[in-house]
Amino acid sequence: MNPSDPIAALEIGTTRTVIAIAEPLGDGRIHIAAYDGIPSSGVRKSQIVDVAQARYSVASVQKKLVTQYDYAVAQAYLVISGPQIRTQETVVQVPLPRGTVGDEDVEAIGERMYDITLPAERQALEVARLSYGLDDIENISSPRGMSGHILKLRTLCIHGSAQRIADAKSAAEAAKLEILDVCYAGTSAAAAVLTAQQKRDGALVIDLGGGSTNFTAWADGRLLYADVVGVGGDHVTEDIRDAFTISAAQAEQLKFSSASAMIGPDDAGVRIPLSASTPGFNAASISQRALNTVVNARMSELFTIIRTKLDEANLLHRLNAGVFLTGGGSSLKNVVPLASNVFGRSVRLGQIIPEVAGLEQEKNPAALATIVGTLIQTIPPEQSGHSFFDAIRNIFGGSKKK
Repeated sequence: MNPSDPIAALEIGTTRTVIAIAEPLGDGRIHIAAYDGIPSSGVRKSQIVDVAQARYSVASVQKKLVTQYDYAVAQAYLVISGPQIRTQETVVQVPLPRGTVGDEDVEAIGERMYDITLPAERQALEVARLSYGLDDIENISSPRGMSGHILKLRTLCIHGSAQRIADAKSAAEAAKLEILDVCYAGTSAAAAVLTAQQKRDGALVIDLGGGSTNFTAWADGRLLYADVVGVGGDHVTEDIRDAFTISAAQAEQLKFSSASAMIGPDDAGVRIPLSASTPGFNAASISQRALNTVVNARMSELFTIIRTKLDEANLLHRLNAGVFLTGGGSSLKNVVPLASNVFGRSVRLGQIIPEVAGLEQEKNPAALATIVGTLIQTIPPEQSGHSFFDAIRNIFGGSKKK
């Protein structure tokens, strides 16, 4: 691929199928030249359940890009998310014949970090350095020049279901869209909204998707933790639908037009009118307080699950830069103060980093973080040169080693 060629990314999400195209500007900067999407078909809970329908969604977005932007997309990077994602910590080691850690030793152990054994049904997506060790000393950030006998490197491997990845690729390739590589949505979202300083200070990025929620924790400039909770915006919609016996379409509309993640003192006595789903029948109304109670319960549960996982990993106290919310669910009213209450940290909507242009008119660019971050992470190495193009490298379909 020519370094100046446009780069495309595809996300077949639970809610929407989106394709975005970026033009590299040099020095690690990109311009989002085009992006569009349609409601997904054949996807449930972040997983494809009907390849033919998913193919139709991909083809439909391709057609829209040609019609509206005159971009014909033949190749793209694929974003992967969902409960299928797992993580595995691994430790590799090399002897130090000279008794001192040199550049060649760090390079040698860096090569070994990709030697990961996974079950046949699992596919490695990304590998990140966590920390070095030297003999009986752990959690070393830079071992160069230190004395010892055995150099160790602790890594985090993010992997997904080989079958689910194959399904997504099949849907794309059936639409004549060649998949060049695969990226994990969680690290992609972080690449889109975190600066190098925020990664050093410590940050949590929560990507609120339709079928699941990805989250990644960073400190000292490195990825320290990644996980997925099988709860997303669709679960909130289902809760509203079931609580008030309305259609899914009505519930989805209520979620963003009228619902709040916080229960307020002004909610009491307020009624929200519902349009009649059947002509000739009178419209009903529901309680604002009841609606907010339903949404608050689900979102509080989700944030509490994430907080508990971070507490168990002893990471919450390291999030000095705060918590950043991305994904479609970040548009939910009062989701920021709710998250702040749960985590006890500063919480904000993720802002796309300055190296990305073209989204200035977007109302909520945080909703596009995963696909934008995928484009950032796939900038050719000779184009990057920036600190956000860090040690995370995708190794599906071709290792990218630092």
